Amino acid sequence: MAEEKGEKYEFQSEVKQLLDILVYSLYKNKEVFLRELVSNAADALNKMQFEFLTVPDLEGKDQELKVTIEIDKKRGILVVEDNGVGMSRDELVKNIGTIAHSGTLDYLKRLQEGEKGGAVDLIGKFGVGFYSSFMVAREIRILTRSWQKGAGAWRWTSTGESSYTIEAAEKEGRGTRIELLLKKDEKEYLEAFRLRGIILTHSKFVPFPIYLDQERIERRDAVWTQPRSKLADKDYVEFYKFLENSQEEPETWLHLQSDAPVQFHALLYVPKTSFELLGLMKEEPGVDLYSRKVLIQKGSKEVMPEYLRFVKGVIDSEEIPLNISRETFQSNVRVEKIRKHVVRKLLEHLEALKEKERGKYLAVWKNFARNLKEGTVNDFENREKLSQLLLFQSSRTAGDERIDLKQYAGRMAEGQKEIYYLGGSDRGAIERNPALEIFRKKEQEVLFLTDPLDEFVVDHLREFDGKPFKMAESADIPLEEKAGDEEAHREAGDLVTYLKATYGDQVEDVRVSKRLVDSPCILLNPADGPSLQMEKIIRMVNKDYPLAKRVLEINPGHPLIRRMTALHKADPAAPLLKALALQLLDNMKLREGILGDTEATIARIQEIMLQAGERGTE
Repeated sequence: MAEEKGEKYEFQSEVKQLLDILVYSLYKNKEVFLRELVSNAADALNKMQFEFLTVPDLEGKDQELKVTIEIDKKRGILVVEDNGVGMSRDELVKNIGTIAHSGTLDYLKRLQEGEKGGAVDLIGKFGVGFYSSFMVAREIRILTRSWQKGAGAWRWTSTGESSYTIEAAEKEGRGTRIELLLKKDEKEYLEAFRLRGIILTHSKFVPFPIYLDQERIERRDAVWTQPRSKLADKDYVEFYKFLENSQEEPETWLHLQSDAPVQFHALLYVPKTSFELLGLMKEEPGVDLYSRKVLIQKGSKEVMPEYLRFVKGVIDSEEIPLNISRETFQSNVRVEKIRKHVVRKLLEHLEALKEKERGKYLAVWKNFARNLKEGTVNDFENREKLSQLLLFQSSRTAGDERIDLKQYAGRMAEGQKEIYYLGGSDRGAIERNPALEIFRKKEQEVLFLTDPLDEFVVDHLREFDGKPFKMAESADIPLEEKAGDEEAHREAGDLVTYLKATYGDQVEDVRVSKRLVDSPCILLNPADGPSLQMEKIIRMVNKDYPLAKRVLEINPGHPLIRRMTALHKADPAAPLLKALALQLLDNMKLREGILGDTEATIARIQEIMLQAGERGTE
């Protein structure tokens, strides 16, 4: 209907419901209204910049393209203004009318309900983002004038209830001025420090200056969109310090620019410090998602896998379909392609670092080894690449030296078909393990797994370069040689039978060892059974978890076993023989940390000591 001051338009009956969904349900934080208005202003400035480049002799080229924000506390008004392309009357109706287009309500309902279909890229769409301002405003006024020669100015006014008006107006120069008459309980948005914080959070990389009450807000160039050839190391370092608000330099970084299969820019950093390693809380995802240099999601969980949460930086793409709030985006093939591409390139970057700058990679490994191991367990798609990044101590390394699996495979002994490993609480404990003796003798390298997570890693890998992993304590390792002479082996056979009867169901089996050189005996894991270290981890979660019965092997050439063999030959019922037999098994249990009845063991040790003392005084 026509009015004296302009034309009044009634919203469709469903628009009020639509506004309720948009304003009160989809946006999680009210402050994003300012991000939307600044983004719309930047879009208008971008278009104006394009016109300056394509239209010769266009007036106003000497004007600074900018966004201006003004606060009027007395009247309770917040103003966001730009000198971009502005809008004609028809453009004003069309752009603001976007919210009332057919099907918009159904679309918003689907987004509210979490439906992933029908995603639309809404960045730069003036109407929808603009209406988020009704979260804080009781009335909105738009004063706009198109850049086209001879264009007039127009005013749009609405309370967001049932109607809006459009009327002719007066305005000097092109551009759009938006006045928000704030609600009584939204006065925080009349405080300069509050607005500055919002801008620095969401819009600090907008490629146009932003003025707040005539003061220019600090901004930074979006380094990630610049060609790598024009950037020096100091540019990357300075940007990292700005991004993380830190004086610490990054350990390494990766700058990606891709046009296919999806257009995006990415700048990723690996820090020098791991807060998780320092014992602090688990880190939140560190890669922020931008679209056209506007922050969409802080610490996005969708664009990087969980185990790479330590990586910092930015991913920016214009092709990501967003929901109405820009705070989350619909999972689709383009997002997945960005994720796959970025993860693959980052892992390849770390692999190159390992090969070419070993010192830097060792620093990365020291801080984030557990993250990469976590990825090896959980990321099946990239497991092969992650396996290339793993480092281990071994029976051939010393101190802090580490080798990777490629190095191990390259120096395997002739005829060796498996990758051998041993787990333990630390290097010293592993080196004292009798299972190492035969490998030292045969000069075969054994990986040392000192981190409980290591065994989960090799269990999930199963093999590397076609060579299966094999626990050095496994009872079914094929051995071609005997330790000791054949006579001793034959004589120990009767002792083995005795020990089986004495131990009963405490062990899976007793047998003469082919692997021991210096130790009297060893407890071995049954074939394909879990290691004792793994079982201990399981018991932390389930204290009733039963330990697997193990195989006891004895070394017939060891003086203690020779003495027990002689005792058994002389008198199979000798009390001392039984005490020695029981103590032999308890010694292994004690070494492995699984001894149960310590009182009985102590009493037996004292009895053996007493008998030894009496023999010594004879």
